Amino acid sequence: MPTGTLEVIIVEGRRFKDKDTVGQSDPFVEIYTQKKYKQRTTTLQNTNDPVWNERFTFNIHSDDDTIHFDVYDSDVADRDAIGSGKVKLKNVFDDGKFDDWVKLPAHLGLSNHGELHVIMNFTPT
Repeated sequence: MPTGTLEVIIVEGRRFKDKDTVGQSDPFVEIYTQKKYKQRTTTLQNTNDPVWNERFTFNIHSDDDTIHFDVYDSDVADRDAIGSGKVKLKNVFDDGKFDDWVKLPAHLGLSNHGELHVIMNFTPT
């Protein structure tokens, strides 16, 4: 895999599965290629269709092949998983860019818990 810099923009989410019994979710997204180096968006209050437009930068190493997006509902005591999506970095390397909705599949992938609009731009070193 090539090395370089990956710019990731978390644009928005839509139709997030509601994990709260009262009100809507308070979602945030954790983004990572390796679990020990996670970045995250701010938490937005009371929405299942959040708009972040937040930008992140990752240094891509030769062993990085997938980027992960874990969406959570922030609660007072804990956090509940809304869903997780991922994109193979080959999809970004081939064109140098990616602009699409990433599905957050439910268990067994039979349905989904919403979608995340992600834009990525890769600059090789």
